[in-house]
Amino acid sequence: MSVRDFKQPTVKMALGPVGRWSLAILALIIFLLFYFSGAIVNAGHVGVVTTFGRVEESVLYPGFHLVFPIAQRINQIDTRVQPHPFKEIEAASQEMQTVTLTGMMNYHLEPALANKLFQTVGLDFAPKVIDPAFSDYIKEVVPQYAVTQILQQRDDIRKRARDKLGENLMRYGIIVDDIYISNLQFSKDYQTAIERKQTAQQNVETEQQVLAQKLVQAQQRVADAKGEADSQVVKAQGEATANEVRTKSISPQLIDYLRWTRWDGRLPMVTSGGNTLFQIPTLEPEKKP
Repeated sequence: MSVRDFKQPTVKMALGPVGRWSLAILALIIFLLFYFSGAIVNAGHVGVVTTFGRVEESVLYPGFHLVFPIAQRINQIDTRVQPHPFKEIEAASQEMQTVTLTGMMNYHLEPALANKLFQTVGLDFAPKVIDPAFSDYIKEVVPQYAVTQILQQRDDIRKRARDKLGENLMRYGIIVDDIYISNLQFSKDYQTAIERKQTAQQNVETEQQVLAQKLVQAQQRVADAKGEADSQVVKAQGEATANEVRTKSISPQLIDYLRWTRWDGRLPMVTSGGNTLFQIPTLEPEKKP
């Protein structure tokens, strides 16, 4: 007998209904264990793992991760840039004038320190640590400026408050990206004084405009009078020149000519008491034969 003719016996197991159900249940348990032991951390987040309530020292970054079902839980924390509006904060200037500020802060969480923030402060950290710190630093920075400089130095106040607030919040893993001061309001008395000053300044500007207008009108009248006087002088000079020309052009012959051309042919008569004394005889033209 050759080796080729030797065949090992095959063992066939026939699974009955119980065996098939057992296999299906086992597969389902494996699937459920895999399903509940897997977790996905979304982009822009980190996962803080707690084991029976205890915060683990490491964090999970975006992707798929395996955890122990029931025993462990993943808390996803957003690490993207977030806006946080500030409530109205009252501070005092150098002159002890009340200044009210509102604004917005952009921040994000340091991913590696998210577990520390979760353990020491919690997810409601904004009203616990951000708002009080911002209020304190605004009240520390604003009194270094006079009330008339606050509007002009608003950007400088913003930068100084951002730097100081960033240094304070860094210990919690909160990174301050920027601070924006959106509104500044002063006390009612100071606002009233500003309005009065603006009104007085507007009145002065109005008076200056009226004065300038009157000055222009006066200059216009002077110019018109000078023009009229110059016109009269030119007219008089023209008439004098014309009279001079006329005087030079009058001659005895012209006088006789004008006298004879304007005579109506009648001789003057001299009367006394209604009686004619004498009459200048007229020259009659000679009659031709």
